[in-house]
Amino acid sequence: MNQSKILKIGILGGGQLGRMLLQAAANYVVETYVLENDEQCPAAHLCHHFIKGDIKDFETVYNFGKNLDALTIEIEAVNVEALEKLESEGVKIYPKPSAIKIIKNKITQKEFYKSNQVPSPEFIITQNKNELTIHSGFLPAVHKLAQGGYDGKGVQVLKSDTEIDKGFDAPSVLEKMVDIQKEIAVIVAMNDKKETAIYPATEMIFDPNLNLLDYQISPAGLPADVLQKANSIALQLVKGLDSPGLFAIEMFVDKNGKVLVNETAPRVHNSGHHTIEANYCSQYDMLWRIILNYPLGNTAVILPSSIVNIVGAEGYSGVAKYEGLDEVLSMKNVFVHLYGKTQTKPGRKMGHVTIISKDRNELIDQVKEIKNSLKVIA
Repeated sequence: MNQSKILKIGILGGGQLGRMLLQAAANYVVETYVLENDEQCPAAHLCHHFIKGDIKDFETVYNFGKNLDALTIEIEAVNVEALEKLESEGVKIYPKPSAIKIIKNKITQKEFYKSNQVPSPEFIITQNKNELTIHSGFLPAVHKLAQGGYDGKGVQVLKSDTEIDKGFDAPSVLEKMVDIQKEIAVIVAMNDKKETAIYPATEMIFDPNLNLLDYQISPAGLPADVLQKANSIALQLVKGLDSPGLFAIEMFVDKNGKVLVNETAPRVHNSGHHTIEANYCSQYDMLWRIILNYPLGNTAVILPSSIVNIVGAEGYSGVAKYEGLDEVLSMKNVFVHLYGKTQTKPGRKMGHVTIISKDRNELIDQVKEIKNSLKVIA
C-alpha cells in the first residue's frame, strides 16, 4: 500500500472489538470509518466517520467500502458477497472474503479442517432435528448451529438420546464430545507477504452456566511439547486459509494431551484482550500493522496475565451502574476496560479487567477478588 497518502480504513461492526481497534488506530495516521446499525455502539464515538447501516446488507456494505482503501471486520456476520465484489474492484479486505466465508459457517469450517488435515473433533452434519435421532449412537456430542451462534448461544450439549429435543431444527454440526483437560486459544497474525507471528497460548476457564468465558490466564500452563503442537496446528490452519489477517484459534487439549481445533475467529478476539498490557504488541496493534503494511509486531509476553470479563449481573436490566469499581481501580497491577455500553442486561459483556503479575497464584487470587467486588447492576 502507498503510505504517502492517508489511508481510509473501514471496520464492519461497532462493538467493543471495534472500539479497542480504534484505540490502537490512534497511534497511526489513518482515517477510520465504522459501519454499524446502533448509533450508540461502543465504537461510534472513536472513529472519524460513523455510518449507520446493516453490515449484513449487500448494498450497504458495498457502498460503505467502495471508496475506502481497506476493510476489516469485528464480527463474522457480514455480507461476504459485497466484500467479494469490493475485493474484485481493488479494495483490500482483511481477512479475505474467502476466509470469512469458510469460517462464518460451522459446516464449511469443519469441512475445511477435515480437507486440510487440521485435527478437530469428529463430526456429523445434520440438516434438522429429525436427523439427530438417526445419529443417537454418536452421543454424547455437542450440537452447534451452522450460522448465527455466538458467545455460547447456538451451542447445545446432548448427552443422550433423551436430550435430542434440545437440538437445533436447522443446519448444524454434531460434534463428538471431547474429554477436555484444558481449553486454549492461539492467535496467529499473517501479513500480505505471508510472514507470520504467533501469540503465546492463552488458557480459558469457562462459566459452566452462561457457557461464556469466565476468566483466562496467559501464558497457558501446559507442557512445552503440547504448546508446540498447538502452535504448529494454528499455523497450518492459517496457511490453509491463505489470507492475511489476524486469526484466533480456540482449541481443546484432551486428557491425553492431544490438541484439537474447536473453532476459529477471523478477527481480533476476546482471548487476546490481555495483549494490550501484557504483550509488547497487542492484537489490535498487530492488525493495524497488517492492514497498513508495517512490520509484524513482537508477540512476546511482558508479564503473565489474566483477564476477567465484566458481564451484566443476573436480575438487572437498564442503565448500567458499576458497583465496586473504586475497589478494583485501587489495585496496583490491574487495568480496567469499560466498553461504553450504557445499558446492561444479564450476561451482557460490559468490559474486562486485565491483571498482570509474575506470580500465577496471585493472578488467580485477584481474579476471585475482582469477581467478588465488581458487579454491573442497574
